[in-house]
Amino acid sequence: MSASYFSKIPVQQLSALIILFFATGSSIAADPAKLETFMTTNACKYCDLTSAALAGKDMRGADFQNANLSGANMSKADLSERPLEKRTLHTNFESANLRKTDLSGANLKGANFSNAYLRETNLTDANLTNAVLTGANLKGAILKGAKLDGVKLEEGKFCNTTMPDGSMNDTGC
Repeated sequence: MSASYFSKIPVQQLSALIILFFATGSSIAADPAKLETFMTTNACKYCDLTSAALAGKDMRGADFQNANLSGANMSKADLSERPLEKRTLHTNFESANLRKTDLSGANLKGANFSNAYLRETNLTDANLTNAVLTGANLKGAILKGAKLDGVKLEEGKFCNTTMPDGSMNDTGC
């Protein structure tokens, strides 16, 4: 890209691009306009927020249906359920950092959590039917009451993990 390309970008958007570049420690992936729209509307249906910096954000009731959040940092974010508002169906959370995120009651049916960092994440009563959790780190996660029908858990990491029936899974300690 030439320097003239960047001169056409408004200063505020260029600043957001630079912040995203350094915050992710990698190349720019998330579209700043999509990120700004999401932060305003709490909706990101079919959008790409790859590697977005969303740590600690209040995203209760967010609409992430079919969104790509692979590599996003969502640690300590609040995605807890608001009645009839949780829409995370078929969302891609591959390799995302969701440590200590509140996903209680979320509809995560068919979501992809391959290699995601779900340590100490609250998934109480979440619907994880047909979700992919291959290689996910679930150490200290709470899955009490969660629906796990058809879930792929190969190579998942467990230790001090509360399972749907309330039992403790310490297989990886």
